[in-house]
Amino acid sequence: MSDSEQFEYESDDDPYGGQEEEDGDEEAIQIENTFYEADDNKQNFPEQALEQFQKVVALETSRGSEVVWRFKALQSIVILCARLTRFDEMATRYRELLSYMDQVTRNDASEAINTVLDSVSSASDLTKLETIYELTLDALQATANQRLWFSTSVKLAKLHLEMGDVQKLQRLVKTLHKTCQKPDGADDITKGSHLLEVYALEIQVCTLTKNSLRMKEIYPKTINLTSAIADPRNIAVIRESGGKMFMCEKKWEAAYNEFFEAFKNYQETGNATRAKIMLKYVVLANMLALSSINPFDSREAKVYQDDPEISAMASLRAAYEQNDISTIDQLLTNPSYRILSDAFIKTYLQDLLRNIRLQVLQNIIQPYRCVSLDFLAKEINVPNEEVVSLLIQLILDEKIAARIDGTEGFLQVSSGGGDTAKKFTSMQKWVDSFERIHTGLLGKLNQMQG
Repeated sequence: MSDSEQFEYESDDDPYGGQEEEDGDEEAIQIENTFYEADDNKQNFPEQALEQFQKVVALETSRGSEVVWRFKALQSIVILCARLTRFDEMATRYRELLSYMDQVTRNDASEAINTVLDSVSSASDLTKLETIYELTLDALQATANQRLWFSTSVKLAKLHLEMGDVQKLQRLVKTLHKTCQKPDGADDITKGSHLLEVYALEIQVCTLTKNSLRMKEIYPKTINLTSAIADPRNIAVIRESGGKMFMCEKKWEAAYNEFFEAFKNYQETGNATRAKIMLKYVVLANMLALSSINPFDSREAKVYQDDPEISAMASLRAAYEQNDISTIDQLLTNPSYRILSDAFIKTYLQDLLRNIRLQVLQNIIQPYRCVSLDFLAKEINVPNEEVVSLLIQLILDEKIAARIDGTEGFLQVSSGGGDTAKKFTSMQKWVDSFERIHTGLLGKLNQMQG
């Protein structure tokens, strides 16, 4: 071994070269060991882990201003306090954590804040959770971490939405939107992903406040932001809201397309609960549109076919295809199927039943030239007045060629109703046009001969 190697070896063996430094090193080792012991205990022994993390903070604070372990310890303390529902202590310790943000790296600060916010987001006390978000935003005001400020603001906006606090939500959405605009107030398309997040929030505000005019203004903008690298969670929310907008306007087919896109996006993000709800809405809009497309034929929908609630919707769709009105009534009224437990589906129940009855009624009438109104009412299980209303709609929509005899209580059907009648009407128009052309040509020939 050379002299230099021996010197380096000896130096490594005693880097601080003094008893006082050795004592300090032992204290640092104790802090580190205590932190890892607490980290091992936090899952199964949270109270013990909390005490140990607090000891880490106290020991390192007594050593001076150097921040090595206490920032991570405070992060764990905040999460454990939330888990143990000690919300006041959680807020106090979180303030302490935020005070060290300028003494750690930007990545460490961002990671700590995101971890805390994700961990406490399931807290039952929404007011305390709101305080945590507001503390974070106050601390971020003095930093240049715009991305973290934006993501935290979005989380707070979603909390306002959950709490139904429309005023706070609208103010925050307005602030967020300004960060995605150019100096002249126009949308900055280069911030497409952020814009979609803002519009997704604003669309939910419109849904909450029933502001359909603003919804119609916003919705096309979201669809046009195709160049953005969009989070499918935001796309799902936007598409779901678009579907509900079209449902309000009774544009059933457009609603069906939007709900199906929302369903696929929720499925992509692993949100099975929302995906299942969207699939119910897909079936609802599909039947309202009197569509021949069966949504359960799609690969995405088949994943849920064994779910009891989805199975009930599939049975409803099958009964609709077979014009089985009695099975449809049974499926809708049986509480075990939970179809009408969804307030949104219940809103469109009468529209759904009317569309189904129109289709069933049209099929019942087909073989008859004259049929009793009482018979028709009994077949679809509705009063005579509703049968007359349904028949009038079928006649006006040219689905049947018939006349209602209200005095005698009969429906008199013309030969070749529905599509056949339409074909004959079209042929008659063609013949009339041909005759006019023929007459005109004969007139011109007579003039030339004269």
